[in-house]
Amino acid sequence: MATAPLPAGDASFRQLLSFVRLHSKAILERFAPDDFCLALIDEKDGAGLVAEARALAAPLDADVQDYAIASAYARLIGDTRRKALSAYFTPPGLASATLAAIGELVDLTAPLRILDPACGGGSFLVPTARLLIERRIAKGQAPGKACAAVIGQLRGVEIDPGLARISAALLKRMIRREWEQEVDTGNLVLCANALTAELPATFDVAIGNPPYSKVWRAGAEEAKALAGRADLGGHTNLYALFVIRALDWLKSGGAFAFVLPTSFVAGPYFAGLREEILDRADVIRIDLHQQREDLFLDATQDVCLLVLRRHRENALAESKPYALGVIDAAGGRMALGTADTPGGGEPWTLPVPRAGGGGDHQQLVGTKAASTIADYGYQMRVGKVVPTREGKRLHADPGPGRLPVLWASDVRPDGSFVFQGGTRTATAAWYEPHDLAAVRYASFGRSVLVQRTSNRDQQRRLNAAAVSQAFADAHAMHGYVAENHVIVLEPIANKVAVSPDLLAALLNTAIINQRFSAVSGSFSVSARLLARLALPSADTLPATAEALDSKLGPLLAALDGILVPKAGKADTAEIEEPTEAQAVSA
Repeated sequence: MATAPLPAGDASFRQLLSFVRLHSKAILERFAPDDFCLALIDEKDGAGLVAEARALAAPLDADVQDYAIASAYARLIGDTRRKALSAYFTPPGLASATLAAIGELVDLTAPLRILDPACGGGSFLVPTARLLIERRIAKGQAPGKACAAVIGQLRGVEIDPGLARISAALLKRMIRREWEQEVDTGNLVLCANALTAELPATFDVAIGNPPYSKVWRAGAEEAKALAGRADLGGHTNLYALFVIRALDWLKSGGAFAFVLPTSFVAGPYFAGLREEILDRADVIRIDLHQQREDLFLDATQDVCLLVLRRHRENALAESKPYALGVIDAAGGRMALGTADTPGGGEPWTLPVPRAGGGGDHQQLVGTKAASTIADYGYQMRVGKVVPTREGKRLHADPGPGRLPVLWASDVRPDGSFVFQGGTRTATAAWYEPHDLAAVRYASFGRSVLVQRTSNRDQQRRLNAAAVSQAFADAHAMHGYVAENHVIVLEPIANKVAVSPDLLAALLNTAIINQRFSAVSGSFSVSARLLARLALPSADTLPATAEALDSKLGPLLAALDGILVPKAGKADTAEIEEPTEAQAVSA
């Protein structure tokens, strides 16, 4: 696959944004943030700060220059406003991949009506307009007529007035530069909240990258009416509402392509959103972007490209496999097989290589017999200690009535267990409950600890370690408790079929991490999904952890799914996961 540096890695791009940051005070003394960016776009004679910034932008390619100007606006409005808007714009390579996906579903030479309901800095409007104009001219239409016609095809919606003006101005400049035509883009972008805007359901295409943030309590009631089964109260994510809204604005058979966080693909709290999507559309393809760092300026995020087709009127509902793929930094797309979209809110799958290699069909829920962690003789518990609520009960030293607290940092990168292994958590390693005798959430014996979240520096999604025998013996009387970012796999007396050391090593293998990544679209590890992970039977596993790498591939290749059926032996109704406030993430 072709690769290219992202805009964030371009020297001129970095220099422009560094200039804006260093001179932001002087810029804001003379300009409103949007006025400064419009001055850069205008290309008329400028002096001082405008001329210097324009000179830094000049070497950039056209789309990267647009991206840089929009990013400069995001820097100038300040962190608080930027986060409220989720003003993290789509880089040109990803926008190009999105357009390529749309081009596979519709005839771009047709007079399509195209909507971007969160058009930000014009990341999609400008390249979409360019592509449509090129297609019209290639068919023999005069440039003037082609440009005017395309302006009539496009519609943007943007809640921020400054970004609405910038999007329209960037599109106007692109047409002037590339076809020497003057067009009126003043009515192209509707400055409004897309979630409350009144638009007709007459669009052929919806394209975009909606905001990734929660509606919070203030917007919960308004969101509830739009969200349907995707409603999570104040924790409903805005992007879920944009997906539903955009699908409702499409014509029968319309095409949809949104850049979204991967969390919706399999996360238990997004089951309702998956149901709402399948009620309205067929899933055509999901492409996972290969990078989560340096993709969006100043943000780290796993994203995918979700491509849908609105159900056709009177068409019979049928479940069809969807395509899986990946997108590289330059916007190149590579297919990686197919997968199914089960109903009932069941998880979908992200593209990962199968255990046996190849790019064939990736079945999510298996039909053949498979084991689970429960079959290995372990029950699952999410840590109960929440430091932000119980800080006064946490102590640096042991004492009467105190239990040791196991933190995620006690699971070391090499898979070993070290009590008080984190430098910051060592001062909160002991927990004093109200009544030691009444504690019902203590663990005993050699449990296996799994970190509930991963970060950008970790190579694995699953990070596990077995509690040492010495530690278990030392705390055999009262046990130990875990902090909320730890999943504890507790051994069940007389039922353990796989040793704690072997289970931890199994979860740390690359191949198990690949499989779990296919159903876990966020940094968080869902205990419910982990409990359903399809595993080889205990009697087929090698005796030692060292032999896992060579033996595990063929054993997993014999399984026909990544998860066992929901209603089967790994029914997870008894697993207590964190609250929505702790678990739902963009």
